[in-house]
Amino acid sequence: MIPKRRALELFVFLTLAPLTACEPLAPQQTPQIIIVTGVTEPAPLHGDEDVIAAAANSDVGGDGLAIPAVGVVNTPLPTSTPTPIPTPLPTATPFGCRESSGRVIEDSVYSAITGGDVPFVMYLPPCFYESWRRYPYVILLHGTGYDERMWLDLGVVETMDKGIKSGVLPPMVLVMPDGDVLSELNNQPVAQSYEGFLLNELIPALERFETGYCLWSARDGRAIGGISRGGFWAFSIALRHPDLFAAVGGHSPFFDPDNAVAETNPLDLATQAGLSKSAPRIWIDSAADDYVITMVERMAQTLQARDVAHEVIIHPTGGHEETYWKAHLAEYLAFYGRDWPLDSAELPSCEDAVVG
Repeated sequence: MIPKRRALELFVFLTLAPLTACEPLAPQQTPQIIIVTGVTEPAPLHGDEDVIAAAANSDVGGDGLAIPAVGVVNTPLPTSTPTPIPTPLPTATPFGCRESSGRVIEDSVYSAITGGDVPFVMYLPPCFYESWRRYPYVILLHGTGYDERMWLDLGVVETMDKGIKSGVLPPMVLVMPDGDVLSELNNQPVAQSYEGFLLNELIPALERFETGYCLWSARDGRAIGGISRGGFWAFSIALRHPDLFAAVGGHSPFFDPDNAVAETNPLDLATQAGLSKSAPRIWIDSAADDYVITMVERMAQTLQARDVAHEVIIHPTGGHEETYWKAHLAEYLAFYGRDWPLDSAELPSCEDAVVG
């Protein structure tokens, strides 16, 4: 039996390797990986078992290789580049479900904020209805100029199916709403903002049992993330409501330093007192040449100064573009699902009230 974290690393390797195999002349560069633990003491030197364990259990980079992350405690950007190591092929875990792939559901929820129906799509893992279990779920937000199908077009369904079938990604639900104009408005009153729609209209609708979606309706079973503008909202919402989400991710996140009020601006929210104890797991990634890199660095430095644990991945190649996000889908999904059971039998029953 392959340990879960090792299996996730292998899955990322297998998913991303074909992308680099077709580019034999691609530079053999590796991402800079920054793991800040939120501890103010100096980092231990070689031989410390905790540091070795942390490196072995951390996430991996892209570019076709499993990357052993370097544990860095309160060290300014950038950190040294880790050395890639070849990874052997995993042994596939037998998949007991009769369905070989998940399904995509198109649905909508009425919003009093927008005055109409807001469409969303959902990825339901294989045997979602047969298992009668409460599944963890991730709300995935799109970027400017896209809609609820952005993540589908990047290949998230195929990546999920492959990971679940191989036994390296947990069976989880993905919820991808359309932000439309509302997601572009940073300065709305909170109750009438994109946050208001997601927290007060979409999530309650998803978690009402009558809708037919049996979900893990507690902090431990929820995560939120987004690309570009979606990353802004994911962090704004998760940092304002750390009690609602176990993890938050920003992929090329647009942390606009000027076009948002302090109450909802992630860069300001990252300075709030007590965040180091209440924050969800945090992931941020960007390409080194992306125009959002200065915002990413500012966010990382702010979190670091506040002793808030987070993970930052700076990839040496790519841009603010679909090919970059598609190349790293496996990493994103592995991050969100890191703490969730690989076996759906370990999930709470639909008949059970969920606490936690």
